[in-house]
Amino acid sequence: MQTVFHVSTPEDVRVVVAKVENLLADETVEMERVAVVLDRGDAIAELHEEAEHAEALADLLTGGTEFKACSNAARHPAVSTDELLSGVELVSSGVGELTRLQQDGFAYIRL
Repeated sequence: MQTVFHVSTPEDVRVVVAKVENLLADETVEMERVAVVLDRGDAIAELHEEAEHAEALADLLTGGTEFKACSNAARHPAVSTDELLSGVELVSSGVGELTRLQQDGFAYIRL
């Protein structure tokens, strides 16, 4: 199975860590891919190296969870793309990426 989480607020970034960890720990679900798409600048700003949950986010990235940030939203003044965690991918648009992933069979979860 494949799942994409749609994240739009800084609070949702904190919540998605626990949701992804719970999903990956659930032995009754065989997960092939997990992606997190962020489509607002203030949420993307939470993916920087000094963020409160940076270590947990980095662990998810290292474990294969994909974090995709909308390049349009990344123009937000609070975002420094140079300081994003290693492995965060900038995509052309958050809504476009959500559409592509759902077309590819990802289950959609909106936080």
